[in-house]
Amino acid sequence: MILFLDFDGVLHPAHDGEPTPANEVFCHLLRFESVMRDFPQVEIVISSMWRYQFTLDELRARFSPDIAARIIDSTPQAELTESHYQHARREREILDWLAFAGREGEPWIALDDSAWEFTQHRGQLVN
Repeated sequence: MILFLDFDGVLHPAHDGEPTPANEVFCHLLRFESVMRDFPQVEIVISSMWRYQFTLDELRARFSPDIAARIIDSTPQAELTESHYQHARREREILDWLAFAGREGEPWIALDDSAWEFTQHRGQLVN
């Protein structure tokens, strides 16, 4: 099982395009990690916009070592428009990652607060 993980609105509150206050960043991380420890077979791929600003190693460093070890990759970075809001972009990035990795037939879910980012695979979205 592959989990595609968003950060804003999932691991901490989203603030409508504004930076998340420092005291709120990753405030739900411990809860997320606790749940993930109950599912050790799940691999994690970062699908958050944070991957545009930080390397995969920098993103892994925010997690406990046991969970960081399960973060296998991040989705490809689609070209951004001025608004950054492209319909179903996140879903396309996930499908591209699955194709590039040769894992199209494997089960996956996306933990993401933006349902509008998905059209064909909303059944795999945990929102």
